[in-house]
Amino acid sequence: MPLTLPNLDDRRFDDLVDEARTLIPSLAPEWTDHNDADPGITLIELFAYLTELLLYRVNRITAADKQVFLRLLRGPGR
Repeated sequence: MPLTLPNLDDRRFDDLVDEARTLIPSLAPEWTDHNDADPGITLIELFAYLTELLLYRVNRITAADKQVFLRLLRGPGR
């Protein structure tokens, strides 16, 4: 029976953007323009996109990774 792999991080683009937008007032209170046309919001969306790509890759384990893990479990010299 194979083990099911956990989802290490299930946040998506919208979750990341929403989280960043909620942090703006506490981290930069002078920033009052939170419209989609604002360059800062565009940067937040860009970083959220890149973060989502990285999270997708984190949740993937290749066959080579599994072999290395099994070698580590067997111990040195085997």
